[in-house]
Amino acid sequence: MMEKIFALPPRLRSRAALGMTGPAATGRFALQTCEDCNVVQYPPREFCRNCLSSALVWRDQPRQAEVLAEATVYHSLEPAFSGATAPHTGLVRHGSGVVLVAFLSEDCRAGDTVHLSYVFAPGGSVVVQADPPPTDKEKVTVMTSTPRPLAGLNCYLTDSENPLGQACKSALRDAGAANIWGPGSRDADDSKVDLVVETTWYADAEGSPSLGQRIEAHLELAERFAPVLADRKGCWVSALSFAALSAYPDQPRYSAQMAAAQALAISLRAKLLNQGARLVAAYPTKLDIEEHQSIEGNTLSWPSLAVALVTALQHGHEDVYPDPQSRLWLERLTKDRKALEREMAMSPASY
Repeated sequence: MMEKIFALPPRLRSRAALGMTGPAATGRFALQTCEDCNVVQYPPREFCRNCLSSALVWRDQPRQAEVLAEATVYHSLEPAFSGATAPHTGLVRHGSGVVLVAFLSEDCRAGDTVHLSYVFAPGGSVVVQADPPPTDKEKVTVMTSTPRPLAGLNCYLTDSENPLGQACKSALRDAGAANIWGPGSRDADDSKVDLVVETTWYADAEGSPSLGQRIEAHLELAERFAPVLADRKGCWVSALSFAALSAYPDQPRYSAQMAAAQALAISLRAKLLNQGARLVAAYPTKLDIEEHQSIEGNTLSWPSLAVALVTALQHGHEDVYPDPQSRLWLERLTKDRKALEREMAMSPASY
């Protein structure tokens, strides 16, 4: 049996350029900046273009830029760029002075002020998108994976009856999904599924399956739906927990379960990216479940988590940190993993 070939945009990136992935995953726009002389860099590189320092970090930047030049590509040697719609590209000057190569909205012209963002192209590489300012911004779905509306999509919830499944059904309906199916849906058609939302990691604790059973169930679902999502350029959503990234010390079993779920999600994401599909993962800090009761701070409601998932789908984000505590812990995790580990170990519940 011949393996299906997917025409994807070029995905090879230098190690430095892969630094754009982090900001793109959470909807931020950041550029490399030298810590020694404060000069902004583009394209990403290993050494500062001004002082040759290697102390380069990614810092959030304003999104405003000016279009310097534009071009429409009617022919390309890249198979992924040979479709019926010619991509509109150009050079834009950022406020920091650097000039970036970007995909342009069709109505962007030389001299226009534009709004920059990172978006994921099919296959997972990050590209720069330039649109009119947000007040009159029109979404573009030509060459990049700039998010399409959810209206008309067919969705499958791996558990449609637990609290998260119920909240996701409501949020997806509000977003215009055509069909929302679950394990018991008689009219479900696997061949037409555009979106799989994995809600089973939050199944009711009473009588819940073992970790091994959960892993096997995930692998069976991935084998069942991954080819369909690849054909339809769809998306898989995994609702996880911040415990997947840094263990909750007073909940070792739960933390181990979430760490396993994270490993499964990363593996599935790599497979889907290779086929032009994608995976979104969410990492809430505290939900209304027994394992989260000892965590300080406000509890995120199930509807709020569901809305955050839908918003991430609509805006093309890859990682979702839906509450202030998860975003704070992410910042600390990024700066110093060991410090966060100690902080969580010293929480009142861990004494």
